[in-house]
Amino acid sequence: MGDGFARRDFLKVVGAGSAGAAVAGCSTDSVERLIPYVTPPEEITPGVATWYASTCGECAGGCGIRVRTREGRAVMIEGNPDHPVSRGGVCSRGVSALQALYNPDRVAAPMLSGPNGFEAISWDEALEILVDRVGAGGRSLFLTGRKGPTEGGFLSSFVDSVGGRRVIHDALDDSALRRATEIAFGVNALPRYDIAAADFLVSFGADFLETWLSPVSFGADFAAMHGVDHGTKGKFVFVGSRLSLTGQNADEWIPAQAGSETQVALAVAGELIRRGADAGPYTELVAAYGLEEAAEAAGVEADALAALADQFEAGTGLALGPGAAGHHQTATAANLAVLILNAAAGSLGRTMHIDDAPDPEASSYAEVAEAIREMSGGVYGVAVVAGTNPAYSLPPAAGFRDAFALVPFKVAFATTLDETSAMADLVLPDAHALESWADAMPSPGTYSVRQPAMRPVPAYDSRPMSDVLLEAGRRMGQDFGAPNFHDYLRGAHDAWLAQNGEAAGLVDDPNALWRELLRTGSVSYPNLTPGIDALRAPTTAVDFRTPRLSGDGDLTLLVYPSPRFGDGTHANRPWLQELPDPVSKIMWHSWAELNPATAERLGLRSGDVVNIASANGAVEVPVWTYPGIREDFVALAMGGGHTEYGQFANGNGVNPMELLPEATDAVSGTLALVSTRVTVTPTGAWRRLTSTEGSSDQDDRNITPAVALSALGHAPEEEHGADDAHDQIRELQEGGGFRPVTTEGLAEDFPLPGSDFGEYDHEGPRWAMAIDLDKCTGCGACVTACQAENNIPWVGEVQATMGREMHWMRLERYYETVDASHSGPVDIRFLPMLCQHCNNAPCEPVCPVFAAYHTPDGLNAQAYNRCVGTRYCANNCPYKVRVFNWYRYTRENIPEPMNWQFNPDVTVRDNGVMEKCTFCVQRIRDAGNRAAVEGRDVRDGEVRPACQSVCPADVIRFGNIRDHESQVAAAAADERTYRVLDAFINTQPAVHYLKKVTHHDVDEGGH
Repeated sequence: MGDGFARRDFLKVVGAGSAGAAVAGCSTDSVERLIPYVTPPEEITPGVATWYASTCGECAGGCGIRVRTREGRAVMIEGNPDHPVSRGGVCSRGVSALQALYNPDRVAAPMLSGPNGFEAISWDEALEILVDRVGAGGRSLFLTGRKGPTEGGFLSSFVDSVGGRRVIHDALDDSALRRATEIAFGVNALPRYDIAAADFLVSFGADFLETWLSPVSFGADFAAMHGVDHGTKGKFVFVGSRLSLTGQNADEWIPAQAGSETQVALAVAGELIRRGADAGPYTELVAAYGLEEAAEAAGVEADALAALADQFEAGTGLALGPGAAGHHQTATAANLAVLILNAAAGSLGRTMHIDDAPDPEASSYAEVAEAIREMSGGVYGVAVVAGTNPAYSLPPAAGFRDAFALVPFKVAFATTLDETSAMADLVLPDAHALESWADAMPSPGTYSVRQPAMRPVPAYDSRPMSDVLLEAGRRMGQDFGAPNFHDYLRGAHDAWLAQNGEAAGLVDDPNALWRELLRTGSVSYPNLTPGIDALRAPTTAVDFRTPRLSGDGDLTLLVYPSPRFGDGTHANRPWLQELPDPVSKIMWHSWAELNPATAERLGLRSGDVVNIASANGAVEVPVWTYPGIREDFVALAMGGGHTEYGQFANGNGVNPMELLPEATDAVSGTLALVSTRVTVTPTGAWRRLTSTEGSSDQDDRNITPAVALSALGHAPEEEHGADDAHDQIRELQEGGGFRPVTTEGLAEDFPLPGSDFGEYDHEGPRWAMAIDLDKCTGCGACVTACQAENNIPWVGEVQATMGREMHWMRLERYYETVDASHSGPVDIRFLPMLCQHCNNAPCEPVCPVFAAYHTPDGLNAQAYNRCVGTRYCANNCPYKVRVFNWYRYTRENIPEPMNWQFNPDVTVRDNGVMEKCTFCVQRIRDAGNRAAVEGRDVRDGEVRPACQSVCPADVIRFGNIRDHESQVAAAAADERTYRVLDAFINTQPAVHYLKKVTHHDVDEGGH
């Protein structure tokens, strides 16, 4: 414990956190009673983890998670394999919720703005002020983010009771798609996409693997559709101006102009209609669109568009719209065109489903813009903001800041001060999602609960917003039927069961069903919502023409949601700041993406700082040359440039929203992110990019070989998994010297002949891993999970720029085929690189103090208290997976209470120590101890390293490779399996990789 927290505060968590868990953490009979830790309940054992099933609150996806707690502290978040949406996966943002929970920048107490800034006040004072202002301070505006069904319903009821207005603002909500669905099918909702059921997929720009709708669920579906587990492989074509991470996973790229999606989708639909398809009431309209005209508008080849029609006609297809990054001034028309294409392709009811249930939590920038006008006009006496940051996420041209400042009294519910809450008069510390109750309906037929995983962090006197409003309502004479939101939620659950339980097949005792819901985190039941199976005649005029752009610059500006920060909400988390961007591999700062040809024309190279200017503003940012963007575009990610968001976000990067006009889609009112041209001017300055990208070229080393789909199944059975098999090689003997040894060099052969003495025998397990590169999308969730599980520090921008980042895993990315000048195959390969736990580990014989050594079960281990920091092991590692503590990062960089997240099962390392992946040895030992107590062997799949426990695509297999029935043994025997560099240097790794499979022919080379 440092000086920042008193011992009594720590004991508040230790003493009541696990047992009480904020009135309900776990589904046991005693969870709703607070029990002193001196007499702990049966389910709490010191030193043993307690798990809570819950729902992620980091976005609207509603993924199921499992939160591991130790003595009342949440220390790890993993995917819930029993949840029907996430299916065991969770993204980096979900894992990083722990850093928001323990963030040192959280609001510690209610604060009232005064002449000298904010001053702390008591909750009684804050409630008195809130009740007085909301009750008698004039009409109230409640501007909130999207909430779960019960909390959203309660908020709307509360706002109605005080005669106010509620406006929902989510910068990443696809309101254009929702409006297009309303025009096409008569319901204001988002479609449900079943990517796994398709064999041909087209995205017109939607980054569905990272930032669009439900990326974790889509990641699992994409792996099922695009992997070769069942002998077939679907095809994915990306249509857009820039390859996002989703685009990098495509098989083909059609680099169409942004804004031309409408023409392309309608032309392909028209071609299908000319071949006999039907688009209902849109048939005649669509038939008028031809491929040649659309190709000219998009700047691509007509043959590529004809090929799309061929593949839609031949298979089970699915088309996805432009997504948030593709929002322009005709965004609704583009989404409507894609919906029509799906109908013409026969996707409706097969891979795309429309449920006749409007979304009550729909976000709309049109309503936000109206609220801005009303605030400017003096309509509101009070404005309450919660869960949204429009002062940052909207362009300055929208006028939010000026309008918000005119409201006489402003209230913010906030976990952390941001650009919007910093303008408030009263700031109320909101509880974090891991400390509070909520629910979600991520898909029809699935209901999820979000329960507290621990008591509120004692350093912060926070309360859930719904609890505060319930108390405020009581003081204003409004009875909402529950003293707190836990009881309100429970009542809503029982009321739903009384009304729908029999139809849903949930007819057990409500108390038993509630306890089971808490235990599993979700409940599934038949979808009770009727579906819509045909297009409806339009009642709204839609302009299908190409959108206009403002500005006189030479390049079109693309502003896209960050895969790490979203719209900037997650920027104050150092795990995410130091997580390399999955596309650029850049950390901590912003960058401008330019095509290499464009950069050459402007006399620029990567690292050159440029001024990007529009009619609305200008920013200075370094260039990163990227072949995956058209030559007439420049791209900037959202999420940077914060000024009032905390020590990890402020001053890092730039906010591209400053360059945008207040341009909107006329039909839906959606804010247009593709709306202006800009000029790019060199400043003459240069900076080193803070990046982990060593080389994007394999340089004929065949690090990530691939195999064509047509070549699979033709290798002789005895050659399967033997790309790097050895014949007679020379091995070091225990007694010294070398002698020839005949061995295949398989991972299970450890210990090698001549060194199998003492405890090093062939009786115990040999732990190994297999990674399927055909499924890996390069998202980086494994990197963040590894960092969270193993107490890996962040080092900051200066140290990271020097190449001193501490990640135990890295996602390497190699370009094979990327060409923005024309349509064609795209081949970008990802390789998760970690310690290979080699049988012949080069790091071990060079350590002068035997800190690097091999365990009897085959792990390449590191004795931290023996290491003296010579770094010989890192020099001798051909995979460069060892990292060195140059400074006391865990002490100097990690402020309290962020260190409360540390995993007590893993040593916290100090300076001068080398470290690297351990295969999460603490989990191996825990499973081994449990098996020993029960008198059995460790079961296959019982040990799941952190990287495996979050992967949305189910890429990783781990287990005892000597068990020939294990999943990892089966993967190692696959014909696609190889081991990196082993054929050249005889390291005999325990990590096996399965080659990526392509639809185009590749040079497989040798490995």
